[in-house]
Amino acid sequence: MNSKLMGLAALFSAGLASICCIGPLVLTALGLGSLGLAAGVTQYRPIFLGVTAVVLGAGFYFAYRKREVACADGSCNIRSGSKAMKAGLWGLTALTVTLATFPTWSACLLSRDSGTAPAGAKTLALKVSGMTCTACAVSIEKSVKKVPGVYSAQVDFDEGTALVKTNDGVGADAVLQAVAAAGYEAQVLPGDDDGRTGT
Repeated sequence: MNSKLMGLAALFSAGLASICCIGPLVLTALGLGSLGLAAGVTQYRPIFLGVTAVVLGAGFYFAYRKREVACADGSCNIRSGSKAMKAGLWGLTALTVTLATFPTWSACLLSRDSGTAPAGAKTLALKVSGMTCTACAVSIEKSVKKVPGVYSAQVDFDEGTALVKTNDGVGADAVLQAVAAAGYEAQVLPGDDDGRTGT
């Protein structure tokens, strides 16, 4: 198997390893629900990362191993893969590492405009489960802000909570459905009027 194919296989595996964060974000941006599929592969992330490392290792082995090459005059010389092959493999490796580490550095890249709410807005506090990185929080915020009557949404990945500012006409069920559409689960935290409090 050639090193280019190995590199592409590693890139695919790294993509699967990060699909838990990238998938919901992309699907939410497109206006689609992730149906929990991308978030559900989180438990397999270590396996995908392991496969990525093995495939990349095999790619480097095939690119750098010395082998006999028959020449037209019948002589043989020993050499490794071409410079183009090695450069391509290193390029795919850089892209693979970037993709595999997306959950770690995604917070630096993603903009988080939680929106502004008027003074009379009500606050709905939620406990969110299933998040694996900051990209998950951004995905939830984007999904919740699409609900009519929601002024702002702020999701805290570290705490696993969300604060949603709404008008009086927005029910908790609509917000919970928006979180579910992003591929996560949420529960209303105890508070006044089903988790709602004034500002």
